[in-house]
Amino acid sequence: MTPPTTTDVRPETRITPTPLVGRDSERLRLRQALEDRQSLLIWGPAGIGKTALVMKVLKDLPSAVAGSTIYLSGVDGLQPLLRSLLRRLYEVEDPTLRQQLHNEGVREATFDSWLRSLPTSRLKGALYRSMEAGQYWVFLDHLPPLTHAVAKVVKELVRMRDTPVYLLARGLSEAEIGRVTDLYWSDRQRLSLGPLPQRAARDLLQWCIRRFGLARLNLEGFPELLRLSEQNPGTLIKMCALAAQPRYQYGSQIKTKLIHIDSLVSGYNPLILLKLAERADEGR
Repeated sequence: MTPPTTTDVRPETRITPTPLVGRDSERLRLRQALEDRQSLLIWGPAGIGKTALVMKVLKDLPSAVAGSTIYLSGVDGLQPLLRSLLRRLYEVEDPTLRQQLHNEGVREATFDSWLRSLPTSRLKGALYRSMEAGQYWVFLDHLPPLTHAVAKVVKELVRMRDTPVYLLARGLSEAEIGRVTDLYWSDRQRLSLGPLPQRAARDLLQWCIRRFGLARLNLEGFPELLRLSEQNPGTLIKMCALAAQPRYQYGSQIKTKLIHIDSLVSGYNPLILLKLAERADEGR
């Protein structure tokens, strides 16, 4: 089986790998949920490390399991979701789907056009047959709150097709996750990510100093960055990435307050982090 690949991943999720520090208990909890085929809502504020946690756990899976994971990011709408799931099943050569394609005379060159031509009812039918016959794990990341139609598909997978769904979100409410609050209603179905422990946050700060070439600067202001980040790993990485830019430096000092203000104004966007990391590399 092939290792897990991302399908329909937005550019902003393709970030230079960052260390997963201070998340041992969360990593073990997610790994156990995979072994038990138990659905989970993985939730926490932006930048807290939800995607990084999932990527680390998927990377460490045995190949036989990893090849049966489906990770989707940024998919918006019922038909895009169904098509993305079916495309991943096609990529891993799901036998049920492949048999259907053979019976209908669909070849590799015509698969995409076949997929686009199917109405919602047939997309659902093909998906449910494959999921029920196989053994898969589905991860949904960076999705808008699930509509009633999308939630029905997720509930069908979990309750009727024995397919666990791991939803990554910023909160617990219907406004944040959509119409699936009844799937993830207790602590048993939820995995919360909070601020990093102090030691782990310091370790991450040291990684950032090396990654962004900040050791040449006066490091006295960096503990303040750590405090202002509130030990949110994404925020800390972003603030350090900003600190590597000349406009946030005054001689060997960093403009801590300006870095903090600009990080708050722009919010957390992994694409911005990627661009800042590229600039830091170019500046060295």
